[in-house]
Amino acid sequence: MSVLVQMRVRVDDVDRFKAAYAEWLPRMGEMGGKSIGIYYAENDPNEVSLLEEWESHDHMHGASEKYGDDFNKSAGTEGLDWETRIWHELT
Repeated sequence: MSVLVQMRVRVDDVDRFKAAYAEWLPRMGEMGGKSIGIYYAENDPNEVSLLEEWESHDHMHGASEKYGDDFNKSAGTEGLDWETRIWHELT
């Protein structure tokens, strides 16, 4: 069953983060994910949130384990606290 993943983090360099996400995006499809979008908070443009649909929580976890460290290095988010929420469709 697919899940909606919401990840939120406050970054110092939004352009660097956005470029890293664009670079990582093609790998996402190979791992079972689809980007819905990248957003910033109205009251703090350095707070960004990603919304992604994944085939399952396990697919998202596998992608994170495989690419997470490399993404964080590229995006400038090493050592930052991410808030992650996994949403299931209410049927």
